[in-house]
Amino acid sequence: MVQDQEPLFAREGLFRQKLNQLRKTGHIPQNIKSDSQSRLRELEQGGYLDKVKSTLEHADPKEMERITLLDRTTELYNHSTIMRILGDEFKRSRRYKHDCTVLMLLIDGLYGIQQSAGAEVSDNILKGVSDFLMKEVRDVDIPARYSAEQLLVVCPETNADGVAVLAERLRSKIPLQRVSDAGQNWHVTVSIGIASYPQNVETLDDLLLEAENALNASIDRGGNAYTISQR
Repeated sequence: MVQDQEPLFAREGLFRQKLNQLRKTGHIPQNIKSDSQSRLRELEQGGYLDKVKSTLEHADPKEMERITLLDRTTELYNHSTIMRILGDEFKRSRRYKHDCTVLMLLIDGLYGIQQSAGAEVSDNILKGVSDFLMKEVRDVDIPARYSAEQLLVVCPETNADGVAVLAERLRSKIPLQRVSDAGQNWHVTVSIGIASYPQNVETLDDLLLEAENALNASIDRGGNAYTISQR
């Protein structure tokens, strides 16, 4: 029997270990398995590095890892990275018949804040919420910036009800946090959508689509809520 290949960034807790290390020092130490050059080549083949080529040409090797893997504002995994991780986790869940659940989060009114107070303030709020998210999720959960306004948490081997506990904790605690002191003490609420394989969907595309549909349902309810996909 052929053994499964190790996922892109190893397994569960190592995702967070690497993310924490990148946030603190800007690089992954050599005692943690990493092949930055191989990762860069993979991304280059996909055309990703065309957008940041000039930056990478002048960056040192440690900074290259940071630019490649992390979102600059939130210092969470970027969209490209989390999609590779999620793809790997989804395949593993299908093979071993495990649950794989995603939590999609949007800061209520963030676009309006950006329009009225400026991009620097909205970015500071997004960073504050991201930092709080890092503290609240489990070591096996993998947080990322999914889009300009959406954050995503991949929760391996966890069903929707289990992730709902995390969602309620985030929903209830984030409004109590001072997430940015840029100009004033900003306090915000969040809307959250949850979708799970195989409970709600059969494909990875549908998993993300259902999470976004559930998120939109929370927004339609006025925000400051979480919704589990009912598909």
